[in-house]
Amino acid sequence: MMRQLRFSCALAVLACGALAAAFPVLSAEPTADEGTATSTQTPRFVVYYFHGNQRCATCRKIEAYSEEAITSGFADEMVRGALAFRAVNVDEAQNKHYVQDFQLTNKSVVVVEYRDGEVSRFKNLNEIWLKVGDKEAYFDYMRDSTREFIGES
Repeated sequence: MMRQLRFSCALAVLACGALAAAFPVLSAEPTADEGTATSTQTPRFVVYYFHGNQRCATCRKIEAYSEEAITSGFADEMVRGALAFRAVNVDEAQNKHYVQDFQLTNKSVVVVEYRDGEVSRFKNLNEIWLKVGDKEAYFDYMRDSTREFIGES
């Protein structure tokens, strides 16, 4: 069972890596080219998991659950470049601005909409800490919240 789980996880990591290589538009930040997009193009959404250098087992579970919920629930959006998932260490100097940008007080999952290369709006999914004990409830919360956020654009 463990061997099969490790193989499945490794396969998922390889698949995500292949998607990232095949679709460079899935970069961590909107590129300068995206900043020149016209308003008729699909808005760019990013689901961020923000963490620091110190990470407990629950923090790692939140990252894994978040990534799996988004990549499995929004595969078409990710392939089209309309949605991306990114884990970001806010303890790294180049990422410290996110704490202020998104008013972070803890490890967080934030859904962000970019328009014309700028943050248009964002939503902190605060209930992740309440749902992490129940994988199905966590996935439902992540997917429903993301779907609702994207639908409001």
